[in-house]
Formats: sequence, C-alpha cells, structure tokens
Amino acid sequence: MMKLIGDHPVMWVNVTSLLASGPYAEASMQAWDRALIQACASYPNMRVYDWAAAVKDSWFISDGIHFTSAGYAARARLIAQALATGFPADGGAAGAKRASSCLIE
Repeated sequence: MMKLIGDHPVMWVNVTSLLASGPYAEASMQAWDRALIQACASYPNMRVYDWAAAVKDSWFISDGIHFTSAGYAARARLIAQALATGFPADGGAAGAKRASSCLIE
C-alpha cells in the first residue's frame, strides 16, 4: 500500500480490541500495531496515530471490537488532531520531530 502512496503524507491508525481470542483478539491487534511502527523506518512520510493508547473501554460496544456513537465521535476528533500534529500545515517543527518517531500520541 505504501508503495502506491508514494511520497504523499499518510497516517495510519493503530488498532485495539477487548477480545482475548479469535481473529480480532488483542494479541493480533498488537502484532499489526508493531508492523505499522516497523514500516515507518522505510517510509519517512508515514505516521501512526496511537488510537490504542487513547481509546477507553467504555467506548466499545458489547462485541469488543466496534464503538459506541460517543466512541466514534471521539475517534474522529482525535484522528483529526493527530493529522494536524503529524503533518502541520506549515510543515513546521512537529513534522520534523516526527522523523525520529512516527508514533503520534
């Protein structure tokens, strides 16, 4: 996917779940999150928003994967803030700072 994106700025959002087993278990989510961070070393235009650190358990619905309306609203707001942090409009210091750490918290 990143090869298709080329030099355009891109932000991926990491994932989490409340599940202990199955294909969407938290262990699988953590493996994906690690793969995203590892990919940053190859793509200086890539950032990863640390949604897994921001999400609250109360934002999940009973399936342990999807979110409540409040959870989705918070997710949208926080992703927008992370984009502005990772890729400031003026290309300023925040963007340069991310060159050494692609994770946006």
